Amino acid sequence: MAENAAATGVLQSYWQRIGDMPVAAADASETPALPDSVDYVVVGGGFAGLATAVRMAEMSGGARIAVLEAKGVGYGASGRNGGLMSPLPAPIWLFSAANDPEHREAMGDLNRLVAEAASWLAAMAPDAEVRPLPLALEAKGRVMDAGIEHVARVLERAGIGHRLEQAVGAQRFRTLWVPAHTVNPYRVVLALACEARRLGVTIHERTSVSAIGQWPGSRDAEITLGDGRTIRARSVVLATNAYTPSVNLEEPPKAKVMHNYMVATKPLSDELIRAIGGGGKFVVELNKAYVFYRVHDRRLVFGGIEKFSQNEPGDLDVPAKIMMGLRRHLAETLPAGALAEIAEAWGGRFHMSRTDLPIIRRSRATPALVYNVAYGGTGVALSLTLAPVAAALALEQPVTDARLRRVHEVMARTGLPVAGFSRFALNVGRGLVSGMFAPKRG
Repeated sequence: MAENAAATGVLQSYWQRIGDMPVAAADASETPALPDSVDYVVVGGGFAGLATAVRMAEMSGGARIAVLEAKGVGYGASGRNGGLMSPLPAPIWLFSAANDPEHREAMGDLNRLVAEAASWLAAMAPDAEVRPLPLALEAKGRVMDAGIEHVARVLERAGIGHRLEQAVGAQRFRTLWVPAHTVNPYRVVLALACEARRLGVTIHERTSVSAIGQWPGSRDAEITLGDGRTIRARSVVLATNAYTPSVNLEEPPKAKVMHNYMVATKPLSDELIRAIGGGGKFVVELNKAYVFYRVHDRRLVFGGIEKFSQNEPGDLDVPAKIMMGLRRHLAETLPAGALAEIAEAWGGRFHMSRTDLPIIRRSRATPALVYNVAYGGTGVALSLTLAPVAAALALEQPVTDARLRRVHEVMARTGLPVAGFSRFALNVGRGLVSGMFAPKRG
């Protein structure tokens, strides 16, 4: 790619390209006819929507379920992310869990539920490349070094496996290792769509939704399509995440849209792969940029810049300033003098609540509507793990797994942890001060 030029006219992410995602309507598979009435509707054909549809089909015993997707399955964030099933998908609890037993227990339960979701996915979708791969949280400064020491203590109390690696030699700061899983995200979407169809769910691509409300004089939902048609259903699950503002709702969920950006390099040499640790890890660099990367098929898949807005017209475009920033961060990550040529770049969106926890609840203004949105930066893990919760709400059934029910309840009660953050900052400060006066490591 041209040095520091914007990536414009982007049609696919790396994952979507290698997965042969159709880029034109003429290349897409034929969408079945949509009846005027079904039992249940799921709006959104990404992880959250498809996983929920699968769980609803498993739980409902033959109900007519339709998934409505404005573009094609996996078009949004589900086909554009790094592919980490985070073992710590509720970061806000890291601030509060040290002094809040409820958050600590929920964090431990959620960690184990994510691992179980990975096992479920691996059995259902052998082509989705579900692999155990450790998460490496690399401190890039003294403050972050003290921070991961505190996080390690929180994980110990929550019963979450981890290893705090001491700094040695040229490595000035420590790394916190946590067992995790990675996936090929676009293949996960395709597998979920295949499983949904196998269970009798109909998927209607290129079918946009403009509004959702109550059917007049009824408990049912009224779904208005982009072409003006209306569909009636007992209940509708909204799983549009960052595209939620495009749907007219009586009570829009309180969440904001964030833009993030990634690149994939050309295949790396054996020497460079060894220099960055051999590729057997998913790395998050704890610094201002919050860089993350992994090696896939000898290519470095790399990201780490977020914005609240974007002026470029294309949904996957990458602005020139962002490209410059990604190149700079990539150069800082690689060993001195090493070069990795960027082959492709893309942008994406994700949906984030004020606590960075998902919003999974029934709408107060539209009782036939269930929100399943705002999965933040850990949506791969959370959307697959919490799908049974959204499914149970839509079907008006109880959540049968007590751990999952408890995790959802704690999420719903979680607010901004002002006291927890203060204690976290105090503990980090203590660690930082003690580190300044302790003998140097390594």
